[in-house]
Amino acid sequence: MSPRTKQQSESLREVSRTRIMEAALGLFAGKGFAATSISDIAGVAGISKGLMYNYFAGKDELLEHVLQMLLGRVSEVFAPALAVTDPCKRLEALIRTSFEMLKSDPAIWKMFITLSLQLDKQSNAYAIVSSYWSNMFSNAIAIFTEMGVKNPQETAFRYGAVMDGMAVQLLMFGNERFLHFDETLEMFIKEFCSTSTKEK
Repeated sequence: MSPRTKQQSESLREVSRTRIMEAALGLFAGKGFAATSISDIAGVAGISKGLMYNYFAGKDELLEHVLQMLLGRVSEVFAPALAVTDPCKRLEALIRTSFEMLKSDPAIWKMFITLSLQLDKQSNAYAIVSSYWSNMFSNAIAIFTEMGVKNPQETAFRYGAVMDGMAVQLLMFGNERFLHFDETLEMFIKEFCSTSTKEK
């Protein structure tokens, strides 16, 4: 049997790193970041605890890579919505996509929101999360500017506050206990998509 090439070794290493990150993501979502140990992650990933450190220096560095992986996937999901030309339809697509993601895997998004509030502001992980929220806010400002809203930044703040409130309610109570969620969502979309008409 011939020895592995450098490319094959790097490919196998990347597969192992991804398996570790997937294991960590599931555990962080299920148990919480603080309650999850390196041993827990190694066990789920099917490797020894010692070998874990060949891939990541520790749990904090692993978290950074998990967040980058998660937000990379989010970017892919949002890409079709962001490509919509009409700003009102783009906003509607972003709203619907956001809540579909929340409903599809609520545990992961509970973890993400909790971490957003708890991370040390000097940490690399906080910088990753902060950059994500900043990009979301910038997208909202751009959309409201295209819609001709008089105060796009203020409107983006209000839009973000309502989005966050609905997201927390949905994550806390689920679609079944968040009474009239679908109706509330339609009202939310209608309100912000008609903002340009009301403010002109």
